[in-house]
Amino acid sequence: MPVVIDGNNLLHAARDADALKLLTGRSMLCDTVGRWAVVRRERVHIVFDGRAPHAALAKQIGNAAIEVSYSGAGRTADAVVTYLIDTNSAPRRLTVVSSDRAIIRAAKRRRARWMRSEDFWRLLKRDLAQPAPDGTEPEEKEAGLSPEATEEWLADFGFDGPTSSRPECPPGADD
Repeated sequence: MPVVIDGNNLLHAARDADALKLLTGRSMLCDTVGRWAVVRRERVHIVFDGRAPHAALAKQIGNAAIEVSYSGAGRTADAVVTYLIDTNSAPRRLTVVSSDRAIIRAAKRRRARWMRSEDFWRLLKRDLAQPAPDGTEPEEKEAGLSPEATEEWLADFGFDGPTSSRPECPPGADD
């Protein structure tokens, strides 16, 4: 589900929530949201107010896992986020993050999901604090059941006799 974030709004929520307020800037925010996007496998677009910085700085601030854009001169990030909501072809699949009332109204109008920035920041921090899955699978899943366990399972479901005495399926029967 795509997530559209009012960047400056989330930045203020992060600064208010974290003890290290002075260290919370656009770069750290994008890094944290990028890590969350990877963990949650979410597509994220953050929109900040103002002109985009020079390319080298913009690359430093951004994160490869998320899309970062700027509203440009004479236009607010709120206007850009509202535009993204209004022009989205599947707004019910969209999650909008902002505490701005006009953006929340736009999200409600298009029936998009929305979260206040403070709530999203808490969710993001909680998700990142959980340990990553270890990726190990049970041995049976990798190797398959033992012949004894297979026979027991077949007997439980009413199939009698050893598997070697069962007739083979005719060719093409499992297509």
